[in-house]
Amino acid sequence: MLIDDAVLPAARHLTGDDARHVLDAVVQAAEGRLEAVRPSHVQYRPGSELVVRYETTVSWRGAAPVAETLLAATTSRGPLPGTVPLVAETDDGQLHVGVWRWPFDPILPGLGAAVTATGISAILGVDPRSVRLEVVAYRPTERAVVRATTDRGSTHYVKVVRPDAVGSLVERHVRLAATGVPVPVVTSHDPTTGIIVMDELTGATLRERLKRDLSPWPGAAEFRRLTTTLAAAPLQDVTPVRGRLSDALGHARMLAEIAPARISQLERLTERLRSAAERSDQRRGAIVHGDLYEAQLIVDGPRIVGLLDIDDVGPGDPLDDLATVLGHLRYRAGTTRTNAARLSSYADELRQGFCTDGHDGPAVEPDELDLVTGAVLIGLATGPFRIQQRDWSAAVGRHLDTAEALMQMRTVSAPHHRNAIHPCENGGIRSVSVRSNEHLDPLEGS
Repeated sequence: MLIDDAVLPAARHLTGDDARHVLDAVVQAAEGRLEAVRPSHVQYRPGSELVVRYETTVSWRGAAPVAETLLAATTSRGPLPGTVPLVAETDDGQLHVGVWRWPFDPILPGLGAAVTATGISAILGVDPRSVRLEVVAYRPTERAVVRATTDRGSTHYVKVVRPDAVGSLVERHVRLAATGVPVPVVTSHDPTTGIIVMDELTGATLRERLKRDLSPWPGAAEFRRLTTTLAAAPLQDVTPVRGRLSDALGHARMLAEIAPARISQLERLTERLRSAAERSDQRRGAIVHGDLYEAQLIVDGPRIVGLLDIDDVGPGDPLDDLATVLGHLRYRAGTTRTNAARLSSYADELRQGFCTDGHDGPAVEPDELDLVTGAVLIGLATGPFRIQQRDWSAAVGRHLDTAEALMQMRTVSAPHHRNAIHPCENGGIRSVSVRSNEHLDPLEGS
């Protein structure tokens, strides 16, 4: 896949066959030999930045080959500080790229300590031989989450963010907890490294229960109870949450770059998104989560007892949280090989509950909810490309078809109306993980 971005001319060299030569130049400078390269994750914002993660095999200084995760980025602002900079001369000017090796992220200085036993032991005050680490999430240059479990059975979650984001995130936890939102307790934080340590919430995530097809699942009233509690949180002074409709416009631009065969469809979807954006602006004001879906929810049977990942909680469109729940369920129904029909029915039931008056609040307008849910699906349609799924182009098309069918559908407000969206064909989405590695970075001092 070649990305042709006039603002990021180096992008095509990071997503095509040239990527091996880019990485090889840096590895050789660190006395290594690049044996194999495979792109595993692409983070692309047209006209702004491209970050590519590669799973590689490298022989350092003649030793046996080892697995390494290398990353390369090009941005409209030039190479990221703290990376190994590469400059290439072309007839059209210079190309700039920055390269680094996991876990030495240039924007997340605490990541190296958070993913090594010696580093985490100093943070938690435990014996390094007694701790087991698992990288739960990593978005290059933005954030990472590490699960640390000790031999005594205690579990802590270590979040790594930009150091300047620590204060506001800790304050969000404090304010939300005081309002009654069941968020994790922050036990320590370090604004110099960007590390925040939180206690584990008791229970399983809704995602785990959905994947295992374990009932019961929370109903619409439980979701509305959570969003009502969130709406009352004293966070009107924090940065507003970017709306799902606005997000989808950016995702549509990205998809047009990588899937030009879908441009006509994306233009139709963009027209609908723009017409709905003004109405979304008028709804904004209540406090919302901003990324509410099954992996962010800790459940005890049909009850929601915990809420995770509150980094972006703030004023926003109340429909966004409900639509994000539904959009992720539609997406999961279109990619699972097991309980697709049941997931689709669950989404139908939640949607019906959201669109019906009850003691937990007034009904939302079904057409508007469907539009925002479609916007969520447009964002999720970028997933197969981001993780470099095999045959990602076909998977992107299937998800866009689902979004368009939903956004074009006309609904009614009768209490027993069911809006059945048929699941897409199986997309074969696979999970992506990063292995921590205590091996000293040959590129760190470059």
